[in-house]
Amino acid sequence: MIRKREDTTLTLFFTGGVSLKTWADVGNLDRELGIYKRLSDKLKRVNFITYGGKQDEIYADNLGDIKLLPARWYSRRMFTTLHLLLKYYSELNDTDIIKTNQIPGSEIPLWFKKHLGKKLIVRCGYLHSRNTIKESKDEKVIRDAVELERNAFSAADMGIVTSTWQRDRIMEQYNLDPEKIKVIPNYVVTDVFKPHPEIKKNYDLVFVGRGGKEKNIDNLLKAMHYLKRKKRNISLLMVGGCYRDKKIKETANNYALDVTFKGNMPNFDLPYILNQARVFILPSYYEGHPKTLLEAMSCGLPCIGSDVTGIKEDIEHIKTGYLCDTDHESIANAIETVISDEALQKTIGKNAREYILKKYSIDQILEMELKVIREVIDK
Repeated sequence: MIRKREDTTLTLFFTGGVSLKTWADVGNLDRELGIYKRLSDKLKRVNFITYGGKQDEIYADNLGDIKLLPARWYSRRMFTTLHLLLKYYSELNDTDIIKTNQIPGSEIPLWFKKHLGKKLIVRCGYLHSRNTIKESKDEKVIRDAVELERNAFSAADMGIVTSTWQRDRIMEQYNLDPEKIKVIPNYVVTDVFKPHPEIKKNYDLVFVGRGGKEKNIDNLLKAMHYLKRKKRNISLLMVGGCYRDKKIKETANNYALDVTFKGNMPNFDLPYILNQARVFILPSYYEGHPKTLLEAMSCGLPCIGSDVTGIKEDIEHIKTGYLCDTDHESIANAIETVISDEALQKTIGKNAREYILKKYSIDQILEMELKVIREVIDK
């Protein structure tokens, strides 16, 4: 039995089909590497199983002491498993703890736990079953997602979710032992995501993210149009994958709105962009534990968010942010209220920054990760 944390090797399996290039392309490479670089300083070794093949090797210099084990991703999971077994048997056999990054693709680390007798930490940042239920009408797809999630958490030596509501939901849904499910929230690198009062405010609002239906961009644009008809013109900066969405651009053009689009960018460049806006907005229909919201709060931005699970847990209305409903009139009223009140902006922005420093700094999250690793190796 392993007794020392510093003698432990941890192998992280990326989400099925996801590569280092995927992280880099969406601008998340620096953000995602942060915690694992710190863990590699505390453990014997951290390995990454990624699914970009040789193209991931160009990012090896970004990994620090993390060992890269790039692999091919096959549509049939057993082919991927066999490929890993043949290519990296030695590294996998020397691993003490296997960890998932998300639920999709977790069949593979589950197989290695069973056949190599390794400890397994199942981590997810969002509930795969919940998102699938909301996004798919295919009953088989939904059943498969629920079954995969159930199997993963049931087999795990420890499960990690990013919020209390997720923990409560899966414990009830899968009848899990409460001692086996821990909450480790997403972290923020608070010395990077911080206020920059010297930066000029060029936009009223900023949104960061992709343009999926759950983000409720359509009602955000309708809210801006609603305000425009009231002679209140609002400028919006949209950053990230949403810039590829033709429907969003067409709607903004049809309403003749003041919307600026910027594509994906390195995560650590975002603070400069965020600080150019007066207010951050996230009007989603649902969220898991949104990193963009936490990062905006860390920058001291006053944040408007919809009063839904995944957002309302971190925004206390008129204290750490401003809550609204998901319809366009409620969003418009929230925008008008916050934009018109500089004192309110300063108060909730300051409170938001203090809240993030207290709960989500990367050093605090590192200690939580190390505590879970300690518990798992002592089992």
